[in-house]
Amino acid sequence: MMEAQAVDLSTELAEGFVLPPAGIPVDVLQHTALPETGARFHPRQTMTRADDALLSVISSAYLACGLHSGDPLVLHRLVPNLLERNIQIGAHPSYPGLFNFGQDHVMMTPAELTSVFLYQLGALDGVLRDFGQRIRTVKCHGALYYDVATKEWACAAMIEAIRAFDPEIIVVSPARAQTLKQLQASKLRVTRECYADRRYDSAGAIVDRSQPNALLDGAEEAAAQIVNVVRNKYVVAEDGARVPMQADTFCLHSDTPGAAEMGKAVAAALKAENIAIKPAAGII
Repeated sequence: MMEAQAVDLSTELAEGFVLPPAGIPVDVLQHTALPETGARFHPRQTMTRADDALLSVISSAYLACGLHSGDPLVLHRLVPNLLERNIQIGAHPSYPGLFNFGQDHVMMTPAELTSVFLYQLGALDGVLRDFGQRIRTVKCHGALYYDVATKEWACAAMIEAIRAFDPEIIVVSPARAQTLKQLQASKLRVTRECYADRRYDSAGAIVDRSQPNALLDGAEEAAAQIVNVVRNKYVVAEDGARVPMQADTFCLHSDTPGAAEMGKAVAAALKAENIAIKPAAGII
């Protein structure tokens, strides 16, 4: 009989709007460029998502906190749905950037970045308190996800914020982050993440979304990637290399084409391998 194991399966939610962002209706933002810069509303703000389909398979959800997407009403409508399904709720903070969906790096001091973290944790915490809940995990978004994984100063700013806010919060780190040892030395609880729908390069980093092969090709490939990492402790990179990788949590984006089918395939593959799906708090 195959060894019983458990992993956390997650997605990123609350990326959208009920209220007009920055007081400007979404339909206007979609078709209007910012003066001087020419920047337009990022297409991922309004693209079709398989949120509802993934709720039946995930154990954790990371919620946008308002600086790259989301708003108070999105959160307040979503939280009870997650609680009914016993889905663990985490924060998904980002650099400020509604137009660029948090994909651009923002120059700031470590102290300023700590404040950016605390602001967003406080926003989600305020909604969760209405339901008698608290933030369980933190996973950064976009450019901030990259910076806390590769830059010691950014990681330190995040650590300072979480220690001040709630040191029991679990930090989600890329499985091969350069700052993983720094995080572990902080004595915060850390869970290592691998993406279910993204392709990796030979260095163990996700292939940039600007590249045509950034996403895996379908449900079977996504399921195989997760099972392979859990059982064999490596990921097959874009060039075919076997890159060592150990992960406790696996994320599937709801806006990836075919995300609903990927979710079903992943859940079925894990069940076939006797691998349970549990929130991070029940694993690490």
